Amino acid sequence: MSQIFHNGNGVVVNAKGPGKLHVLHYAPVPSVGIAPVVGYIETTDSGITRFMISFSHYYTRIAFYWEGTGGASYGTSKSLVRAPMATSWDKAIVVEWLGSGFSNNFTTANVKAEAEAKTTVVRNGIITAFIIPEL
Repeated sequence: MSQIFHNGNGVVVNAKGPGKLHVLHYAPVPSVGIAPVVGYIETTDSGITRFMISFSHYYTRIAFYWEGTGGASYGTSKSLVRAPMATSWDKAIVVEWLGSGFSNNFTTANVKAEAEAKTTVVRNGIITAFIIPEL
């Protein structure tokens, strides 16, 4: 399996119904010394919305969860495997930038402290996650 965020292998979230995809970029590269960034991107669509979570060269970990009326699943763009989505920061899905593969680099963790820290910058609507449009 190819590395996450390398050669087009990204993180995809499929969600049903309206809701918010929450994303946290944290664990900055030591030489950068910047604060974590948290935010959400929202959909009002009653059908299926596909999201692509992007990376930042400044952070080594990304956590995310779904808050919505319907369920959601996640996986890599180079795999058909999908897993149920987390629904809070207490058990968020965490991925390491350039992790070594789907089964090894996706875990769950309690990142509530990082997401709600006073130094974390809130960027609702402008985080590095995008809705993939239907063609």
